[in-house]
This record gives sequence, C-alpha cells and structure tokens, in this order.
Amino acid sequence: MIGLHPELSGFPELTIFRRASVHDLITDPPGWKGVPTRSRLAGLLRTLAQFHDGEQSEVSVDAAMGWLEQRRSWGVADVFDYLLEQVAPRTAVEKSPDNSARADFLDRLRRSYPRARFIHLTRHPVTTVESMWEVYRDRGLWNIPPELLHQFCLGAWYFHHRRILDLARGLPPEQMLRVRSEDVLSDPPGQLAAIARWLGVDDSPAAIDTMCHPERSVFAAPGPRGAEGGNDTKFLRHPELRPPRWPSGVGVPREWVVDPWFHVEVLRLAAFLGYRPGEGTDGV
Repeated sequence: MIGLHPELSGFPELTIFRRASVHDLITDPPGWKGVPTRSRLAGLLRTLAQFHDGEQSEVSVDAAMGWLEQRRSWGVADVFDYLLEQVAPRTAVEKSPDNSARADFLDRLRRSYPRARFIHLTRHPVTTVESMWEVYRDRGLWNIPPELLHQFCLGAWYFHHRRILDLARGLPPEQMLRVRSEDVLSDPPGQLAAIARWLGVDDSPAAIDTMCHPERSVFAAPGPRGAEGGNDTKFLRHPELRPPRWPSGVGVPREWVVDPWFHVEVLRLAAFLGYRPGEGTDGV
C-alpha cells in the first residue's frame, strides 16, 4: 500500500539482506532445511524481470536469474543500489519480513543505508501465529514436532519484534515509526495520510486513494513458474483490503502448547506494542 504512493516505489519481498553477497544469496547452504533459494528469490526475480523486460514471464524470470548468476561477486547492497537507480527519483519501499529474522540481517541493512527510515509494522500475536501456522503446518521445512509449531511461530513473532525494538534503540527517534496493522486496515485513509506526512510525501486525497488499492500493483498476483511467490500467499490470491480480525483475548488459545513462562513474556511485549484486553471489535 505504501509503495503505491506516486512518490514511492514498492518492491515485493526481496529477502536479500539475509546474505552478504549475491553468491551466498543464490546458493543454499549444505543441509539447508528452510525455504529453497529459488523460492526465496521470487520477489527479486520478479522485480528484475519487470525492470528489464517490462513483464514477469517464465522467460524474463529465467533471464533475471542469469543476470544474478553473472554478478555473484556483488554485495547485496550493490543489487539494492541497482534497484534504487531503476525507480529514481521515487523513493524505494522494501518490506521483507526476513529483514528482522536475525540481528545481523538488520545490522547489514542499517549499515548499508544509515539514512533509511523504518516503519515497524506490528500485528496481534494470535492472528500472526494462526496465519504462520496455516502456511507452514504441512510444508515440513524444519525439524519441529507438529504439536510445537504454534510455539515456534510465537517465538518468531516475539523475537522479530524484539530485534526491531533493539534496532530502534540505536536510531534517532525520527528514523522509526511504529504502526499497528490493525489500525491501518480499520482506517486506511487516515492512517496512510499520517504515514505519508511522516515520510514527507504528498498526503492529498488523490495520493492516499492510490495507496488504498494494493490490487493495482504489478506484483499483486502470483508470478510465473519459477517465481510464483514474492509476496504474502493470501494477498497474491486475493489482493484486496480486509478488515482486521481481533481475537477474543491477548493470551494464546488453551489448545496451543506454549511454555507458560514464555507466554508471560509474549503478553508483556504485546502490551508494550499496544495490544491489551478490552480492545477491538471482538473484545480483545
């Protein structure tokens, strides 16, 4: 949504700052149990295909992969600099969840672009975990017993946000804005106008209306074979705005197997991020 503003340019999920070089980015480590490299590269390949060929097809995506293969010696910041050149004079919006998967990923991003501004987008822990569980429960990507997958996903929610808060402590206050996704989805025009003002771009009704139509993005549908992803799977299937769903409580459902002490820490962090009992249309 933010990347659709006329003065901005939103990429799909590039997931490039998880590695230092293009060689490492396009090569799975030995014994890798996570998402295969080609799948992780879908957003980057679709972006390069769109810039180079004006379309996202199986042929243009394969050509984009060849372009990366020829630049194995590049650092990932070199790739991002190249993308910035393609969208200039617009300002780029990079939104990969993987950026906060490890502290060194965020540190690489911050060191590469010390003047970047960060929007810390939050979501209720229960709906986050439910969404992650639905996506990953049958994929067998990690050696995790099925009954512990909820705790694994809850840990991802917790530690991603903790890393972002650690990053924030080292930044001037004006470089980071925290926004609840539920607030944006409840009042897109009002919340997006506030974000536009913080970014210093046009906050006119026409500019904000453009941001309210994510379905118009060239990346708002599944990509071609070999690069089908690059964005949230549910969004790719149905790229329209949906009202937020508020769970019946801040605490996790009783049927989830979650360490009780960790549950307490999750509740503390959720409260710090603005999720407290008594809020929301369903009475959080």
